[in-house]
This record gives sequence, structure tokens and C-alpha cells, in this order.
Amino acid sequence: MTPRDGRTPAVIVSVAHLDDAERTQVLGVLLEEVLQWVRGLPGAQQLKALIVFDEVYGFLPPHPANPPTKRPIVALMKQARAFGVGVVIATQNPMDLDYRGLGNAGVWCIGRLGTDADRERVVDGMALEPAAEKAIGKLVQRLLPRWFLVRNVHAGGEVMLVQPRWAMSFLRGPMTRAELSAARAAYAARSGQES
Repeated sequence: MTPRDGRTPAVIVSVAHLDDAERTQVLGVLLEEVLQWVRGLPGAQQLKALIVFDEVYGFLPPHPANPPTKRPIVALMKQARAFGVGVVIATQNPMDLDYRGLGNAGVWCIGRLGTDADRERVVDGMALEPAAEKAIGKLVQRLLPRWFLVRNVHAGGEVMLVQPRWAMSFLRGPMTRAELSAARAAYAARSGQES
């Protein structure tokens, strides 16, 4: 799937300029299309594509809420791995996630959680044995800033503590329409020169 020039293609969809109802509608349609594309792929053992959904708050809420994004996200989390497509969802509030999304997560990266309810929700969603659940609950409660608990259910389910050396982000927030236009123009100019 890598293009001939060796670069990995990426598609970034920003809906920051839309209101909440428009966001869920647009992303619901987009995710349904992605789900149909995934189901048309042949089965695979290797990762071929990755869907990353940052700040999933409001798009995968607990029952009974059912926005247009919920069904395709749950279906992708349940089925996409069989086609070589991974799904990453990120949130700061695990209480805001449907249990089916949590239950279908294979790799967990957990940072500091501010409330007991968030910690309980995450530990419960990991579907651990009672003894492990208690130990993991205590560990999650004591996580320091920039420390993460990582669990991969596909590799035995053991838990690791990870502390990145440093974290840096160049993201300063959503781009304005004028900035998006300027970025597209700069990309088009570069692409024209490379051809």
C-alpha cells in the first residue's frame, strides 16, 4: 500500500469549523464509507491501514445515546482488524465511552486519570481477573505525569509501565479556513515542483 515514492499516505479530516450536530453527521457518513471500504478488503494478518480518532468524546457515548458515529466506530473496532485495519481512539474521559468500544480494545495506553470513576471504568473495561483488576487499579491510581500503563491483550495481556523520554507537540489547535487554504496552496506548489 506504500506509494512508489516510499512515503506513507495520510488523510487528515478536521471538523473543527463545524458545530456539534454537523460534526457527528459528517463523521458518521465518513465512518460508514470507511467501514464499507474496510469490508471490501481481503483478510490480512499485517497492518495495512490505521484509523486514528482523537478526542472521541461525544462520538462513542454510553448507551442509550446513539449518534451517527457510534455504529461505524463500534463495527470498525470489532471487525477491522480481520482486514488489516487498526483503530485508535483517544479520550481524556473514559466515562464518556460505550462499553463495546472499551471491550474491543486490544492495546491499552492509560495515562493519569483524575477521578475514581474514570479509573474504575478503565479497569472494568480491561476485563481482568479479580486479583489483577485490584492490582492494576492501584497502579493506575499512582501513575505520575507522563507515565503510561500499556497492556496488549494480543501479547499475553501483561502490563508494562512506559515513560517517554520527552513529549513534544507542534499542535497549537485547530487551523482557520485561511490557514487551511494557505497550507493547500503551499502543498500544491510543492507538488507541482516535484513532478
